[in-house]
Amino acid sequence: MPKFGSAVILAGGKSTRMGFDKQLLQMRDRLIGEHLIDLLQTRFSDIMISSPTPELYDQSRVRVIQDVYENIGPLGGIHAALRSSRSEAVFVIACDMPYLEIPYLDFMMGELEKGSYHACVTQRGDHLEVFHSFLLRPALVTLEEELSAGRYSVQRFTRKIDALVIPEETARRFLPDWRAFTNLNTPEEYEAFRAKFKG
Repeated sequence: MPKFGSAVILAGGKSTRMGFDKQLLQMRDRLIGEHLIDLLQTRFSDIMISSPTPELYDQSRVRVIQDVYENIGPLGGIHAALRSSRSEAVFVIACDMPYLEIPYLDFMMGELEKGSYHACVTQRGDHLEVFHSFLLRPALVTLEEELSAGRYSVQRFTRKIDALVIPEETARRFLPDWRAFTNLNTPEEYEAFRAKFKG
């Protein structure tokens, strides 16, 4: 199995704060998901979408996967992606994260090549940025232990595995404005985001 090749867009959330399905969010009059697929295909041959609504996607371009552990949040989609992956590492991003930073993604892959890890995530303050990240198949053992015990915190899980943590000062060279970790949760955030592209 190759080390790299698979990526997943997590698109199974309830979108409670947004008020409508975040899979329908748009960027320059295109679905953000379609924009992400285009960018991911420059680096990955296997694009997965973790979504309960496969009809929203062109399945000649992507594989739509279903969660084994349903309605538990992002860990359910990460679990499904690691089980379904065609490579050891899976790049993980969410459908409400419009900014995919390819140079930083390339840097993370280069760092992962130097050792054997279960994840590659970014440190920002005391927080681990667990999206726009890589998770690797060996993490499945710990992940399934967490899920079986009813523990669904992505932060807790990530801190339990052997993660390569990119320090803030290193990441800042690639991400001066940290926009890679932007996610759109509310109508107000979405309108502010859309306003940037008007005209």
